Amino acid sequence: MSVPVAELPDTLSRLIPSRTARGFFLAVVSGIFFNFLNASVKELAGEMPPLYVAWGRWVAGVALIAPYLLWRAGLAGMKTQDLKLHCFRGLFHTSGYALWYEAVVWLPLATMAALSFTGPIFVTVGAVIFLRETVHWRRWLAVGIGFAGMLIIVRPGLVTVNPGIIYMLCAVPLIAGSNLVAKVVSGRDKPAVVVLWQSVVGAICFTPLGIWFWQTPTADQLLLFLSAGFFGTMGYFFITWAYRLLDISALQPITFLGIVWAALMDVAVWGKTSDIWTFVGAAVIVASTTYIAHREAKAGAAAGGKKT
Repeated sequence: MSVPVAELPDTLSRLIPSRTARGFFLAVVSGIFFNFLNASVKELAGEMPPLYVAWGRWVAGVALIAPYLLWRAGLAGMKTQDLKLHCFRGLFHTSGYALWYEAVVWLPLATMAALSFTGPIFVTVGAVIFLRETVHWRRWLAVGIGFAGMLIIVRPGLVTVNPGIIYMLCAVPLIAGSNLVAKVVSGRDKPAVVVLWQSVVGAICFTPLGIWFWQTPTADQLLLFLSAGFFGTMGYFFITWAYRLLDISALQPITFLGIVWAALMDVAVWGKTSDIWTFVGAAVIVASTTYIAHREAKAGAAAGGKKT
């Protein structure tokens, strides 16, 4: 009889007993998988409509993870505890990644990684607007510094604004919203189930676009679609697993490694990467978002202390 999916985390727990170290390890591994996903998608989007590529990537993800889950856990093991929450997440996820897939045609992967670091900034602003949270001046200062870092990358008025930057800046807050919902749903479903339903919802949402932009893929393109499905599925599996162990704010510094992987991929595959100002701006954004994560951790610890 096959080992149930629920037992898989126990194996890693024995190898890495520390919950924090385990969460960091999973986040690093997920970042590497996501980088290969991004490279596969960028190659495909250079040859095919980006929104068709998005549909194909999610269909490939379903085709890979659904048989695996059926084999390891059966139909019962594929059931979600909260389908409505998965669908709610899909509103953020599919709209955010529709913009992301449009952006990948225009930008080096390192620039996309740098702009994605602004996620905590958008989360802070959104918490004030929609959740009526009180944010003190130090955190607002960090938000302002992060915004300055974004301006260093974009340099409006000094260089022509790349359409991909607009797409990416619109995508980031939506993807941040998706990650916040993912943190909630990861506490209710196992990582593989979260990834399955994320892929199913994504495939359904992108199906009309896939039909509209239909192109018959070549054998090489089919291989790239399967690669994107595999790398994306594994990346989301590991990051969802990490969300079960640690808060998003605690994992935030690990995501900054993404610009390292992205820059290496840019050079290895396309022979070039972003300009120096992208990395300067990224450093400024990293400093500000690290401070935001630090303040969130302190606030969470203080709230926990008050409850005890």
